[in-house]
Amino acid sequence: MNRQTKGKRFSLVIIFIIWASLISPGAVKAAADIILDGAFGDWAGQICIPDPAGDAASQESDLLNFCFANNPDDPTAYFMVERPNSKGWMEIWLYLDTNNNGLYQEATDRRVRVSYKPQGNHSSVDVSLYTGSGNFIGNIATGMDWGESMHDNGGRVEWGVSLDSLGLQAGQPIRMFVQTMLGGTISDSTVEVQWSPANALGIPILAGILLVGSAWFVYQRQSVRA
Repeated sequence: MNRQTKGKRFSLVIIFIIWASLISPGAVKAAADIILDGAFGDWAGQICIPDPAGDAASQESDLLNFCFANNPDDPTAYFMVERPNSKGWMEIWLYLDTNNNGLYQEATDRRVRVSYKPQGNHSSVDVSLYTGSGNFIGNIATGMDWGESMHDNGGRVEWGVSLDSLGLQAGQPIRMFVQTMLGGTISDSTVEVQWSPANALGIPILAGILLVGSAWFVYQRQSVRA
């Protein structure tokens, strides 16, 4: 199933998920700060977008959840991907439309490539950054233990990118989605979601940004189809 098809089916679902995440007791109490350590308890209460199981070319590239978060007073965007338990290598691409205009190929947009290799009792995660037009910017991390090991079933990986590297400011709305690759072709992709890395503004303001942005996104899709 491609990203456009999923978008038509799940746009309203995304709005509900984001709303429910933000008004849940965990969100009201404020979720724990994200620490990049290959442990995932700190992702409880963060915003996660589910993806249907079994719609990828392989189990190791099948996306189940795409999560994202900020820590207060920390100019970093954090991300997490979950898949079915697997010991295989995973190639992930995060696409960010940084000016929120619906295009992802502009030089000001960003792509983040994540290589996740579960190993015996640790993992090896490499993260690199590209422009939206595909030009390499630089390596963010190499050989980091930011994912579950083979011993822990190899199902989740996390990473972070500074807002400055993404060309973003706190409170700036963006669009994004995640894809996995297998043998040089797209295996799975999430729906497009709008987000504003602005947790420091507080839950009520962030909720308003997300809900208004997501509603506008759905309205645009309906206008195009009309």
